[in-house]
Amino acid sequence: MINSTFKNAKILIVDDNNSNIELLESILEETGYTNIKSTKDPRQVIELYKTFNPDLILLDLMMPYLSGYDVMDLLKMIIPAHAYLPILVLTSDITFETKKRALSSGAKDFLSKPFDLNEVCIRIKNLLETRYLHQLLEEQNLTLTQKVEERTADLEKAFEKIMIINEELKILDQAKLDFLRLISHELRTPLNGIKGFTGILKKRIESPQLLEYLDYLETSILRLEKFSYQALLITELRTHIYKITHEEVSISEIFENAINQLPAKLKSKKVDIRLQSEKTTDSIYGERKLVQICFECLLDNSVKYSLDNEVVIVNIVSKENQVICEFIDNGLGFSLLALDNLFSLFGVGDKHFDQNTGLNLALIKLIMDAHKGEIKVINNQPKGATVQLIFNNR
Repeated sequence: MINSTFKNAKILIVDDNNSNIELLESILEETGYTNIKSTKDPRQVIELYKTFNPDLILLDLMMPYLSGYDVMDLLKMIIPAHAYLPILVLTSDITFETKKRALSSGAKDFLSKPFDLNEVCIRIKNLLETRYLHQLLEEQNLTLTQKVEERTADLEKAFEKIMIINEELKILDQAKLDFLRLISHELRTPLNGIKGFTGILKKRIESPQLLEYLDYLETSILRLEKFSYQALLITELRTHIYKITHEEVSISEIFENAINQLPAKLKSKKVDIRLQSEKTTDSIYGERKLVQICFECLLDNSVKYSLDNEVVIVNIVSKENQVICEFIDNGLGFSLLALDNLFSLFGVGDKHFDQNTGLNLALIKLIMDAHKGEIKVINNQPKGATVQLIFNNR
């Protein structure tokens, strides 16, 4: 007996010999198949295919009106390409050419008459199992396709939302940039006036105490100017609005300019600042203004947190296609807490550079990122620290 899965399988018998049809029907019914149709006229096969929708066709080759080959050719025209309709050819012609032609025309299996009844049953069962598995695979593929389409639609909706959010973020970034530009401008305008009158007062006032107060005021003005500029630059770099320009930048020139920008109080510490460089290395490929900022910030902090009469070394090393600028001091170094928050804006106020509101190293990191370079910070032993700026040259 057959598996219950195939009991109701639709089987169509096409043979012009009535005795062959009766024999096959008897075999199928005895095996347990319940849904069988037959025809002696091959011209009816197309209509039967449309109305009966068979799962298997048992097809004779030599028939009047249409041969089995003709029937298979007609079926090819209406059976979907992805469908699997097994055709078992039953014929008394046992030549190799006949078998080859039948299989080439679309038959999935071939039996010669007179046929063994057990073999017929086995081949029918195998073909029906194959069709069942093929249909199961098609259903799974259809389900998978539907799931993929649903998921794709969800992703498209999510992408649309992301694009909308991205546009909103761009607007917010631009609004933030515009606001900072406005604040920077509004700060600098009154600061210029305050700075100018402070200079006039310093020339006219003779009281040492008042002059000291004016020095403090001047320091605060410079700090506010620096803050407004750095805040705007940080925003432009973080939002990728700032476009880097590249040129050959002289390291010795940048170094000298940075030394000249050190506040007088730092110079009074008598810290010796030395530039050490290979004779073949005196240039960086980058934006002059931004490289200058890096040198000024790092030298300012190195001197600020060094003890009196110490040495700060700026060591320039050329390595493959890189130029490494090392700022080496003998100061307090970085605490573990500071090392974990070096590039955070307004980071922890602990030791060394950390006391400088958090802007300097965060800004330098953004500048190095914009140059596709790198910044590394290392504590020296037994004291001090080394900050490396790694530039890629061209």
